[in-house]
Amino acid sequence: MKKSLKFWNSQSLKIALYGLMFFLCFSTHAQTNSVKEITGRVIDQRTKEPLALASVRLSDDQGATVTNKDGRFSIKIPVDNPGQELLISFMGYESARLAINTQPDPLLISLIPSTTILKEVTVSVPQDPGVLVLEMLKNRQQQGTQQKSQVITFFREAVRKKSKNLSLAEAIIEVDKQPNSSDKNDVARLIQFRKSTNYKPNDTLAVKLQGGPYNTLFIDIAKYPDIVFDPQALQAYRFTHAGFTQIDQKLVHIVHFEQKQNVITPLYRGELYITTQGNHLAKAIFEMNVTNREAAASLFVRKKPARVKLWPTSVNYQVDYSPQGESWTFQYSKMEMNFTANWKNKLFNTQYQIWAEMAVTDQKNPSSTNTMDNTDVIKPSVVLSESTKGFGNPDFWGEYTVIEPDQSIEEAIERIIRQLNRWERKTPQNE
Repeated sequence: MKKSLKFWNSQSLKIALYGLMFFLCFSTHAQTNSVKEITGRVIDQRTKEPLALASVRLSDDQGATVTNKDGRFSIKIPVDNPGQELLISFMGYESARLAINTQPDPLLISLIPSTTILKEVTVSVPQDPGVLVLEMLKNRQQQGTQQKSQVITFFREAVRKKSKNLSLAEAIIEVDKQPNSSDKNDVARLIQFRKSTNYKPNDTLAVKLQGGPYNTLFIDIAKYPDIVFDPQALQAYRFTHAGFTQIDQKLVHIVHFEQKQNVITPLYRGELYITTQGNHLAKAIFEMNVTNREAAASLFVRKKPARVKLWPTSVNYQVDYSPQGESWTFQYSKMEMNFTANWKNKLFNTQYQIWAEMAVTDQKNPSSTNTMDNTDVIKPSVVLSESTKGFGNPDFWGEYTVIEPDQSIEEAIERIIRQLNRWERKTPQNE
């Protein structure tokens, strides 16, 4: 009989309230002529190594994406706006600005490390970096747009068992983004999606992710600071200033944080990247402290079979913001969780990985912004259903920009297409 396991996050950190929950259970649009696709690759000028998760956006802020692990990207631009420029940025590097209509396709963009620039800049180091974090949290309500807005995003989630892909889902999501000053949560609407699973009858566990896009929306620290810096937990952290770097040609503080040694509850550690002008959050990279195996497991496992022990080995998050005027807006986020399942009387453990990412790819015209109908809204408890129809259509995404798949995702998509082709050959055709 197939068993079920459920995961949840700490109530003390409020993540459970936002639907960041994991379940383990047994068991088209054609591209129109109104847009043009630009493809390319972003690399380090000196080493020629690819730069993963580099920001790629249009100069009018009406289109954006990020590079994949191989440094590759694609972005859709309106054909009636030939004067567009492409802005490429990566933390610690000089940004690049290219006129699209004068560049070959595909593009090869080399970024230069900004080390020499930082040496010429003199900025005072804060005596107490914790005060800098408090100022950032205080100013977060002025970060981003001050009114509700609607953005188009690309979302991808995947589940792997060892080296095997168990599930892959990709979607275009419209997000009703609330200002940081509002107590209302962001809401999401599914525009189009595709999903395929690869569970076998003899699989002991089938892993499913609950929450869909909310797993990536609700790690936006500028909007939801209680995820990491709950007022009751703030004093449990030790903050240290780790230097400066550059993001989008802006100088930023690097503030490292980790829980104090006398704190037992598993919290977080990582880096906050705070602008020297305005104290805005430009980036955050953090992970849960899982050194206490039992305590960390208790934060995630709600229900499980008695014969299995389950614990997270790593829980990582990243959220990026992009400059817009004098402020910074939500641009990209990713969560990744690795965990181990140990069944009683079984010799070897089983390793699982769950990850999800979201990138803002476009912004809707403010004049056309309307409140979403309740029937359109995705619930935080959602588990995206299977829908494989889009995998066989190379133009499935149409005019929408997506994050280019890396090699492992491409291999998964190719497997899905081969499987669909086999099914079609076996299915009798109506005469």
